[in-house]
This record gives sequence, C-alpha cells and structure tokens, in this order.
Amino acid sequence: METSFPSSSTSTNSSTASDAQSAPPDVEQLFHFICDEYTRCVHEAGRVLPPEWTMPDLVRTMLGDEAIQHGFLTDAYYDVMLCGTHSWGCEELLNLLDLINYVF
Repeated sequence: METSFPSSSTSTNSSTASDAQSAPPDVEQLFHFICDEYTRCVHEAGRVLPPEWTMPDLVRTMLGDEAIQHGFLTDAYYDVMLCGTHSWGCEELLNLLDLINYVF
C-alpha cells in the first residue's frame, strides 16, 4: 500500500509566496503611502499645497528626519487610515500649512 503525501516543495513555495505578500512594506514604500493619505486629507480639508512645496518635503519637515523610521511611520499610517483628517498627522500637517500660508 503506497501513501501519497503532498509535496513539501509545493507547500514551501506557496508559504514563501504568502510570506512575501504579507511582509510589511519597506520604509520608502510606507512613506509614499503616508504622503498619499496626507495629500487626500489636505484635499478633503479644502486646502492646497503652496507651489514651492511637495508633499514629501512637507511631511519630512513636519515629522523630522529622525521620525522617518519603520515603527513610527507604521503608527502614523494606521492613524491616518483610521482617523482620516482627524488623525494627529493630518491635523499637524494642516497646522503647518496654515503657518506656511500665514508667513507667505
């Protein structure tokens, strides 16, 4: 009597593919996601960026270079996804835009 077992290489390949798909995004990708969400927040709030600013520049200015780390960006991303324009990041960004527009 011969028993057939699933191929271990098949389960390993599908497991590896599943792990790759569920792997957290890298810092650069996460930063890009956050910039996209903050752009949406600015638009929903009826604001526009001054022409001399890009969203990535504005976010780097708001957060500071030391905050551009995976853990912090992950928290900021989930906060904006859950709270939208009421997230701390969007509120800080809108305050910074007010300050920039007031100065200019």
